[in-house]
Amino acid sequence: MRRTRQEAEQTRESILDAAERQFNQAGVARTSLDKIARAAGVTRGAVYWHFQNKTDLFEAMIQRVRMPLEHRLHRIVEEAETLDDLERLCLQSLTDIQSDPRIARVYSILLLKCEYTEDLAALIARERQSREHILAQVTTFFERMQRSGALLPERDPATLALALHVYMTGLFTEMLRSPDCCRDANCAASLMRYFFAPLQPSRA
Repeated sequence: MRRTRQEAEQTRESILDAAERQFNQAGVARTSLDKIARAAGVTRGAVYWHFQNKTDLFEAMIQRVRMPLEHRLHRIVEEAETLDDLERLCLQSLTDIQSDPRIARVYSILLLKCEYTEDLAALIARERQSREHILAQVTTFFERMQRSGALLPERDPATLALALHVYMTGLFTEMLRSPDCCRDANCAASLMRYFFAPLQPSRA
């Protein structure tokens, strides 16, 4: 039974790996489940055993990368005492997108190769929900920082959360389009400092 569960998990991971490669090569809209099944060396039925449809498969592929980051973000929202912790998390995410091929592929698919067509409406809805959840978490964090005096009182937490989301999305997109744009070791740290330093009473 244990071996069967292991084999099933290995098959699932193989399908996710194949989906990642195929989505990255051809884009989401132009990649069929048949193509993913052939790339994974399994039947279409095996794909449907593990995933309801292409949207479900796409979401699982994204979550392999997103979940560790969201877990770290949740800990910061709950436990961090200064803005520096969120700044370090953002900096690490920039470093990861340059050093980890899987993270680079998945975010390249999400930001550059995901055609938001009508047949992907469910996927679009899920991404919107994920974005709203993250914005709510970051807003909560900024509110707590403001109450503790670590964030300037005239800053609006919800606006800051949206600004950080837009800033990070823009940086990810630029790094994926032009991988050599920020290879210097201090570049990513400087980009984060430009955003966070003006928010803190001690640095403003």
